[in-house]
Amino acid sequence: MQLATVDSAPSPETSPPLQAGRSQAIWRWLAIGFVVLVGIAGQVRVWASDRGLWADEIYIAINLRGKSWWELTGPLAYSQIAPPGWLFESKLFYHALGKDEQSLRFAGLLGAAFTLILTALLAWRAIGWGAAVLASALAAFSPGLLYYAGELKQYSTEAAAAMVLLLAMGLFVENDQRSADPRRRWLYAAALAATGLVVAPFSYSAIIVVAGATAGGVLVLLLSRRRGTALALGLAATPALAMGALLVWRRMQFTIPGNQYQIFPNGFPPEHAGPSDLVAWLPRMWSGFTDDPLGWHLPLVLLVLVIAGLVALVLRGKAIWAGLLGGLGLAALGAAALRAYPWEGRIAVYLLAPVLVAAAAGVDAAVRVAIHTVRALRSGDRRWRPVAALVAAALAIVMTGVAATPAFADGVDQVRQPRYRDPGRDILNEVAAQLRPGDVIIFYRFSRPFADWYGRGGRDLPIPGFFRLTSADTCQPGSVDTALAGARRLWFVRSARYSGDPVDYFVRVIAALDDRGRVVDSHLWTPEEPDSMGWTLIDLTAPPEPNQTTPPPDPGYACLDFIQ
Repeated sequence: MQLATVDSAPSPETSPPLQAGRSQAIWRWLAIGFVVLVGIAGQVRVWASDRGLWADEIYIAINLRGKSWWELTGPLAYSQIAPPGWLFESKLFYHALGKDEQSLRFAGLLGAAFTLILTALLAWRAIGWGAAVLASALAAFSPGLLYYAGELKQYSTEAAAAMVLLLAMGLFVENDQRSADPRRRWLYAAALAATGLVVAPFSYSAIIVVAGATAGGVLVLLLSRRRGTALALGLAATPALAMGALLVWRRMQFTIPGNQYQIFPNGFPPEHAGPSDLVAWLPRMWSGFTDDPLGWHLPLVLLVLVIAGLVALVLRGKAIWAGLLGGLGLAALGAAALRAYPWEGRIAVYLLAPVLVAAAAGVDAAVRVAIHTVRALRSGDRRWRPVAALVAAALAIVMTGVAATPAFADGVDQVRQPRYRDPGRDILNEVAAQLRPGDVIIFYRFSRPFADWYGRGGRDLPIPGFFRLTSADTCQPGSVDTALAGARRLWFVRSARYSGDPVDYFVRVIAALDDRGRVVDSHLWTPEEPDSMGWTLIDLTAPPEPNQTTPPPDPGYACLDFIQ
């Protein structure tokens, strides 16, 4: 009994270090958890801001509301492109959470939250707890990730999918390395294959992530002479690659908007670019990505941090994580160079967390160099060149702060006041509150989805149709009189202008309507801009305004026409 008591009691020589280690681990996890929770709270704030849907969101919303589950696997209305898994997820939340706009956007919130959590986990496994805190903080206040936490688009889900795949691959290799039983390798490989197969339908970029990370991981494993693990990793990635290829093939069967090369001018090289053109494009590409979606300044500083971080991982025996992250980067670069998938803007959000993790590894390396230098100074070791090392480490840390500060400030501003991209819903609410008998509401032809979602779907507003300006050869002027027959007042709701129409398009519509009545009121969100969104009220029973100003003639926009 006495021996049992002695054996079960903690040793006075080993207990304090053990307890200190546990206490330290708890504080480290609390620090990571606090940053992650703060980031998720910011994402919830953006999601809960209840901002109105803008054009692309409305296009997706109409598809989710009007199409069956099976129809969502086919071509979408308004030439929208979205992965089927995300569409199913969004439709499920739409029906389960109340059929409102917040339920439509719930998938975006989940994607952003999971991205943040997985960023912390991956950084902790690959680098350490300090880098996990830093990477989590950079992701938590990333303006791109915050914005897409509250938008009905798939980009935060694509970011989460990338982190799931990277983390699953890294854990597979680490577990295989620790396991002494070769049979477990194939159990882990089966789990990795199932993970990839489940994740791939939620992300069009998943095929880039899997292909690049697998190639990088296999290369590292072969150089380490771990051929069995390399073979298992390659086989485990095959189902996800096959699923991704199927999704890409299916996507290519549908109409794809042809203006992506104008929307992402830095994300693609010039058409028919030669070697010199590709080299000249690389700095523009990296600068474009650094600006959007990262929101950083000083792209060269970010590039140095990423490269230094990957090198540091290799030197610290974490080469598999460097291979996964570096392979993904090279695959994404290849996809952009082939003008298939841009490395810029919202499409590149899936690269946001991996780049931040690599940058955090670079900062972590600078901190380690500084600590090692201080220790060398204390021990009197002069071989380490302490002054140069301290200056280099301090410079890296300071420049990182300077480069990341704009993104941090932008993220904080978004949490304080979430971005409101299109006030169309509020414009229509103002009009609906002032309607009288005999009033009608007309919309710009580009606003048909907006009118269908807010004007016809949510409430029964008097919307006879849509007006457009066209040439005299194709115009049917009598259609306008037919549409306005019996109306006493006309509300012209001006939502976002189609980029292919002239800037003064709305001014021309008002000028054409002035011939049928008199403008008696107007509320424009930015009155100094001719394409400002807002509304204009025309009294059709009053005579036209004398000496009204008319814009210069344009044969392509000479006649007002009515379309159903």
